[in-house]
Amino acid sequence: MSSRRFVALPEKLLSEAVKIAEKIGIPYTALIEKILSEVLKVLKHKKNLLESLSAIDAFDDIRRLSGMVLPVSVAKELLKELDREKLSRVCRELDRMASWYAELGKVKRSVNPTEIGTSLTLWIPGVNVDVVREGEDSYKFVVSSVNFTEELLELSRCIAEGLVRGYGLDSYELHAEPSVLVLRVGGLSEE
Repeated sequence: MSSRRFVALPEKLLSEAVKIAEKIGIPYTALIEKILSEVLKVLKHKKNLLESLSAIDAFDDIRRLSGMVLPVSVAKELLKELDREKLSRVCRELDRMASWYAELGKVKRSVNPTEIGTSLTLWIPGVNVDVVREGEDSYKFVVSSVNFTEELLELSRCIAEGLVRGYGLDSYELHAEPSVLVLRVGGLSEE
């Protein structure tokens, strides 16, 4: 026996569902049922789906920048062959792209520790990002990798600086060591 229950939805959410349903040409109730059905299937096995959806949106923003994905081994080889001037040029371009990405992210998603950690992970592939709360509104992001070379670490620093500038984070400190990049940020709050 099937029982239906009514779920109160905020008017803004319902209005958004109606607009999207009209755009794709299905009744809004069918859209809501489809979304809920698919999300629940995935949530059974993947508890962090909501974070994944945010990461997908963030990755799509990176894709729009017309960036290129290279295997780390190839990137390391290519970067070793660059002279200082060309490496600086790549660094400036990554800084600019990361800044644009963060400005867009600030509008689309809230600026919080999770968003910054996800951004660092997306922009600097193959790294581990640990987030440590250091005070009421300050956090430390430890970006580590066994694949860091001097050049990759330099580019990671440029990316972090671009993200910080794009997110509008005034209070920060950035420190690089041979296999670790440490970013301290103040003035953040959890969602």
